[in-house]
Amino acid sequence: MAITRLRGQGWQENSFKREERLLRKKDFLKIRKKGIRLLTGSFIIFAHQSDLGFNRLGIAASTRVGNSVKRNRIKRLLREFFRLNKNIFPESTDIFISVKKEARVEKLSDVEFELTPVMKKLCLRQTPAAKKQ
Repeated sequence: MAITRLRGQGWQENSFKREERLLRKKDFLKIRKKGIRLLTGSFIIFAHQSDLGFNRLGIAASTRVGNSVKRNRIKRLLREFFRLNKNIFPESTDIFISVKKEARVEKLSDVEFELTPVMKKLCLRQTPAAKKQ
């Protein structure tokens, strides 16, 4: 599976800025309540359309996932996936990823394998043509 990444561009376009992070509890709750939910083997993904003009990402990994080393590793891999693959995420969407207890993620390729098809499905759901139906 070939993945198009944003390599070759300046570091500023390829960064993960503070404004692209979900930080407030009310934002997380709004996405969980009003957003759509998608499931994978290791993640629960909530997505909600926003008016900001850019995507935001929030990640939660409870202590049930494992020790702090494992939780932080998974969160780093998810942030890196978001940073490198901004082009496959739907535009102006807040995305909240909750890590399941049984998550089996060791490498970035594991995250790509699980999330790329889900993000493409999410893009199809959020296109204007899909909303009219």
